[in-house]
Amino acid sequence: MSSAAEPAPSPSSSSVTPESDHVTSGTRAAYGASAFAENLALNSVNQLANPIFNLTLGVSPVLVGTALALPRIWDAVMDPWIGSISDRCQSRWGRRRPFIFIGALLTGLCAAGIWYFPAGRSPLFYFCWLALGSLLLATAYSLFVVPYGALGLELTCDYHERTRLMGSKSILHKLSGVVNQWLLKIVQVIGSNTLVSGSRICGVIIGVVVAALGALTAWRVREPVRALAAPGPTFSVWRGWRETVRHRDFIRLASAQCFIYASYLVIDNTGFYLNIFYVNHGDLAKGALLKGVAGMGFQIGGLCAIPLIVRLSQRLGKKNAFQLCTASLVIAGIAKWFCYVPDAGWLLVIPSLLLAPGLVAVMVLVPSMTADICDLDELSTGARREGMYNAVLGWMLKVALSGSIFLAGVVLHFTGWDTALKAAQAPETFLAMRILFSVGTILFALVAATLIKGYRITEADVATSRRMVAARIAST
Repeated sequence: MSSAAEPAPSPSSSSVTPESDHVTSGTRAAYGASAFAENLALNSVNQLANPIFNLTLGVSPVLVGTALALPRIWDAVMDPWIGSISDRCQSRWGRRRPFIFIGALLTGLCAAGIWYFPAGRSPLFYFCWLALGSLLLATAYSLFVVPYGALGLELTCDYHERTRLMGSKSILHKLSGVVNQWLLKIVQVIGSNTLVSGSRICGVIIGVVVAALGALTAWRVREPVRALAAPGPTFSVWRGWRETVRHRDFIRLASAQCFIYASYLVIDNTGFYLNIFYVNHGDLAKGALLKGVAGMGFQIGGLCAIPLIVRLSQRLGKKNAFQLCTASLVIAGIAKWFCYVPDAGWLLVIPSLLLAPGLVAVMVLVPSMTADICDLDELSTGARREGMYNAVLGWMLKVALSGSIFLAGVVLHFTGWDTALKAAQAPETFLAMRILFSVGTILFALVAATLIKGYRITEADVATSRRMVAARIAST
């Protein structure tokens, strides 16, 4: 492979995409529909878990974080198993589409059902309810998302078309993020300021949307002919997992993705409490409004960044574009210290805007770069293993997401936070929260930048591997 420093692509390397590798706008939209669905399903639960289970039902933030993190142990089994089966599936409907259809229906059902808990029970009961509901949701989500991600990795073999496809997918993903950022306010309004009632109504709507959009992807997106051909040598689940995690560039990429998400999510929970109880002095309605506004800024900033990142990737190379985007996270971490102050108002939007390019870079570039890794993997193993790579990538991401939620609860606890005191926390508690909120983002982003610096795969490596695979197939 080429050296660690990725050269900027030459004009000739950015030639027009061959017609056979072009993904039509209709296919991009139908594929992106499930990105809207999967983000809405998982993050609606993450967004509402603390307001409902902690602030309303009295479950401690540590236990809320634990309940949301526990399913990741189960994912370690489910994700690679589903990825391996999907890679080897030879049904009349393709390798991925049956899983996407069934998984989307079950995910919608679980995302709605988690809010229908009985009234008048103990905090321990509600912790167990959330943990069990999260486990069922995680199972359905894996059945849906692992094959869905693998489908995107194999829709085109063109180096830059992959990035454009993931850019289109990210637009739909970010649009669902706009909804997620306003969920707390929506739940308040729909439930007439009763969070439990509002969450149940929203849960049903979300469940129907998730199932419908997943079904649209399964119906409209056709798997390419080359993906439906014999997939080559088969691997056991364990061997496939082992071969995947041995790929150094893939582990660097997946780990960088995890740290970038952690730079936002470990700290985001602390930001929620700072917003409500420090910036807005315990005014939940005002805090929910500002959370929605800041979240809207984050999502709009991300949407605006997507075409820029796609262009940077074509001009500078995927690795260089990735590293450039992590710089915005560091700047955002610095801005948090100055913007999350009492009565800050609209200043809360600034850190959200600065965070957006770094998070979007993960959504656009990581899947595109993983597809490149699958090309090199095919050269060495003779198999197309998008399912397993996406399973490991997804599992690591879900570990990062749930670990971030768990750590967020632990971090909040060790700052001295006392839920009963609400806005009357000790000054040193708010100071500790502000330091972690700012510095945590910076440190996680720097770790991610260090990891991606060692990524070695270039456009030339991918082109060479494709030619060698084609030659090998032609000779057999």
